[in-house]
Amino acid sequence: MTRFVRLLKRNLFSCCFRGLLMLAFGITGHFVLAQSKFTPAPSDYTITKRLLSIENGLASHEVFCGLQDAAGFLWFGTRNGLNRYDGKDCLLFTRQRNKLQDNKVVQLAKDDANHLFIAYSSTGFQLTTNGKVDVMDATTQEVKTLKAAFPNLPFQEQDVYWIANDGTDEVSFLTAFPFRYWKYSSKRGFRLRYELKSWNQTQSAVNPRVTGPFCVFGNGSALLKLTNQDPQYLITNDTVFAFTQKDVLRSLPLGFTRQNELLVTYNTKTEVDRFAVGRLTQKGRFESVGDLHKYHLNAVKDQYWYQIVVATNALSSILYISTDALYLWREDAFLKVISKSDWKGFENLFIYGLFPDNLGNLWLCTSLGVLQLAIEKNRFEPYFSISQQSLQPNSQARGIYADDTGPIVANIWTHTFSQQGGKLQAVSDEEIKYAIVKHDSALYVGGYNLFRYDAAKNTIRASPGGQGSEIWSMFSLNDSLLLLGRTTGLSVFNSRTRQFDSLSLATPNTPEAKFVYRFFKDKTGTVWAVAENGLYKLTIDERRLTIDRRPSPIVNGQSSMVNRQWSIVKIQSTFLNGLSLLDAYRDADGIFWLATNGEGLYRWDPKTNAIRQFNITAGFPSDVLYRIEPDEFDHLWISSDYGLIRFHRKSFSVNTYTTVDGITHNEFNRTSSFRSSDGRLFFGGIDGVNAFYPRDFRADTTTLQVPLRIIAFNQFVSSQNELVNKTTELLNTSHITLKPNDRFFTLEFQLLDFTKEAAHRYAYKIEGIDKNWNYITENSIRISGLPYGDFTLHIKGQNGEGAWSKSELILPLTVLKPFYWQWWFISGAILLFLLAVSVFIRFRVKQLAADKKKLEQMVNERTVQLKRSLSEQSDLLLEKDVLMKEIHHRVKNNLQVISGLLELQSKSLTDETAKDALRDGQNRVRSIALIHQNLYQFENLSSIDLKRFINDLCRQVQSVFQKQKPVTIRIAVPDLHLDIDSAVPLGLILNELLSNSFKYAFSEGAAGEIQLEIRSLTEGRYQLRYADDGPGLPPGFDLARASTLGLQLVNDLSRQIGGSVQYAMKNGAAFTIYFTNRDQRKNED
Repeated sequence: MTRFVRLLKRNLFSCCFRGLLMLAFGITGHFVLAQSKFTPAPSDYTITKRLLSIENGLASHEVFCGLQDAAGFLWFGTRNGLNRYDGKDCLLFTRQRNKLQDNKVVQLAKDDANHLFIAYSSTGFQLTTNGKVDVMDATTQEVKTLKAAFPNLPFQEQDVYWIANDGTDEVSFLTAFPFRYWKYSSKRGFRLRYELKSWNQTQSAVNPRVTGPFCVFGNGSALLKLTNQDPQYLITNDTVFAFTQKDVLRSLPLGFTRQNELLVTYNTKTEVDRFAVGRLTQKGRFESVGDLHKYHLNAVKDQYWYQIVVATNALSSILYISTDALYLWREDAFLKVISKSDWKGFENLFIYGLFPDNLGNLWLCTSLGVLQLAIEKNRFEPYFSISQQSLQPNSQARGIYADDTGPIVANIWTHTFSQQGGKLQAVSDEEIKYAIVKHDSALYVGGYNLFRYDAAKNTIRASPGGQGSEIWSMFSLNDSLLLLGRTTGLSVFNSRTRQFDSLSLATPNTPEAKFVYRFFKDKTGTVWAVAENGLYKLTIDERRLTIDRRPSPIVNGQSSMVNRQWSIVKIQSTFLNGLSLLDAYRDADGIFWLATNGEGLYRWDPKTNAIRQFNITAGFPSDVLYRIEPDEFDHLWISSDYGLIRFHRKSFSVNTYTTVDGITHNEFNRTSSFRSSDGRLFFGGIDGVNAFYPRDFRADTTTLQVPLRIIAFNQFVSSQNELVNKTTELLNTSHITLKPNDRFFTLEFQLLDFTKEAAHRYAYKIEGIDKNWNYITENSIRISGLPYGDFTLHIKGQNGEGAWSKSELILPLTVLKPFYWQWWFISGAILLFLLAVSVFIRFRVKQLAADKKKLEQMVNERTVQLKRSLSEQSDLLLEKDVLMKEIHHRVKNNLQVISGLLELQSKSLTDETAKDALRDGQNRVRSIALIHQNLYQFENLSSIDLKRFINDLCRQVQSVFQKQKPVTIRIAVPDLHLDIDSAVPLGLILNELLSNSFKYAFSEGAAGEIQLEIRSLTEGRYQLRYADDGPGLPPGFDLARASTLGLQLVNDLSRQIGGSVQYAMKNGAAFTIYFTNRDQRKNED
């Protein structure tokens, strides 16, 4: 049975079979990849594949068409509706939700104004249009019918049976009855490009709704075809070619060449099972392609192709053989994309459409979903990966060595591999190997032992006495000395004497080097050791090599040699001591570049101690960095645990390369890198070694040309008390406005690079509030609690390789003030206030004027009254003063009478004791009389002049006793007026003290001295100090228990005037009395 017959049978049963196939997918819910891995692509290219289906949010497994709009979103037409894909989520549009005319979307196109043209098909398995076309604004998502969107449409909507893009900004329309080819753009409108008159004349019986057209659009051209036997039209911008393929059974376009020639593969009645390849030249001549290799078509010829779909730019196509594979054709390559074994149900696959996006991805619409293809020219060459060798299943690479003439050698776990040309060999002794170095024309390998590797014989031999901790790094000092960096410490191997030397630090208390990952020599000739716990500087005097044999803790054996001419110094730095180093490099300017375990890359200038850190926020894909190798273009190539980094040490720009770019695995390894003499770099990782020439990457840009788009915007609207979707409003205005009580908003965005979204990172800041970027891993933010004012919201995105997007979302943000904070309200309020104040002032002025007039009248009346009252009062006061003076005069006279009576009485007595008592009473009466004398002799009748009173009192007492004893009285009293209620007790106290001094203090006839001082302490409080130079009171005398009348009076009278009496013996008797005036005593009561 011929393939043609099989094709006919296949076409007859295709509808039924596809129905069963869709039913099976509907039951299972998803398609399953086969257990075997994808067949590796040719090493010249890296093909990355990802399938999107209902598990990713698509409305159906069957995806018939797709395109990318001007904003960068992808749109897919499916059996159950239209999907918009942003790389993370799918937005669904249907007849029920969005008023589309139908759900089965079979054709899509876009114009230069970002409008989508959507064509539908009837239910079932036909893919021809049903005469319904919608127009959707891709930004606002507003939907109209074609007729409603274009009221002056030059044809009927139901006559449209093909819409497509041809790679330009115009939309192509094919209409039937009559058959016409139209072009449309928002600037030029609809224009008739060509009328297919031959179809109108000969194909009147053909129903395009049943047979369906077979047309290809791309590269600004269109291939229009109804059947293989009828005339076909190739319509370009300025030409139209009509041609017929005679004796052709099936004709499948492949695409256009760079010379704009259409390539077609076809079979004929004589060669049913073998497809030939032809081309339609620019002159309209159809001919066979002679030089198939020129267009990479050798594999196309002589195959039987079931289906071929051409990309919308017509520069590539996908070819399908159900029993073999899917293939991709481009003019520069022919690649197998997916083998039959890769997908279950592959033999029943249907492919519908192919289109490229702006990032170079291809999207294949199939009956199983959308297949995303990323095809990159591979600039990396793998060695010893798991797909290249089967000797070592654990393909982790460590040490690497290569030169211009010899083999490439690498330690792959326990094996040492070498490859030269097509020859691959390996040797193992079951010990894990780390470092490799060439020393004294031989290769040495480090493990727990030091091995010598012979590539010619493929043998490896351990050097005796060198067993110890793992050897991570080695460095050849000269023809005989080989430095060994171990897990613990450093040692040296002399290849001439075959002996190992341990190396000691210059300072005994310095921490020993741990995990020495690299040795390097800078331009000054200094050798550096990079250890996990710091940098060590090695100084070597190679002129003297005296050896001191002693036991070594580093290498096992009877003894080891310690060279006294070595000096190892650890660089002391608080900054370095806090790092976990994995590698270091010192450039020609003396700058250290430090790769760390978890903190990214550091740039350290030891001269100025200037430090700068580069990590994920600077564009790195990870903060775990393993190895650094420089190139001749000022780049540092740095391996990490997620990709290989190219870092420019002047501009600090970053590029990251991953498995998508051709490396065998994204995770690399410690100590695994090498730079050969020709500039080629080698980096080892989890799956072998990757080699490349840095010059092949010079044209790579460091800018991520990926759009960052708004997905959704929701704002809490206080007037509605709910969260409102304002996405369309934000897209139209590009401005966020919050009213005073709108508490928060949420903004969702997406970096449209269509890679796995989990690797994306974002950053935002609000200009005017934030000084630094806020870094997040989610693609949404929630903003609340903003102050009033105008701000600007900035958002940027970072892809999984660490590159930040060139484009940012920049959204002006306005937080409106409440009406009472608005300038117009404040101005109005101020004006109203001023007006109210003005009215009030005028009212008060009038009121005050009236009140003033009344008051003046009252004042005049009261003044007259007061004058009369004052006159009367003055007379009364004068009468009162005269009366009081008369009273005081009479009291004083009466007291003098009493004093005289006492004096007369004393003269009649013979008892001296009684005389003394009467004399004391007489003195007391005189002191009181003296007070009343002071009162009536002066104008002030309520208080006395204390200073005058005391002087008079002292003279009075002194006159009584002065004849007996010559006594000097020193008085220090300030100018002070004291009320009578205080003056009388005070006068009696002083009278008692003076009398006692004159009577008892001085011996007969002896001169004496009395000191009397009154001081004002505070307002209303005073201190009386009285002292004489007599013998004082008897020792142990208790003043409070005195039995004499005089001292009892002193105590009682002191309490009466709010004071107390203190006695001390200081060169005589000394009394201190604290007292207050009448007003102070009233306040205290």
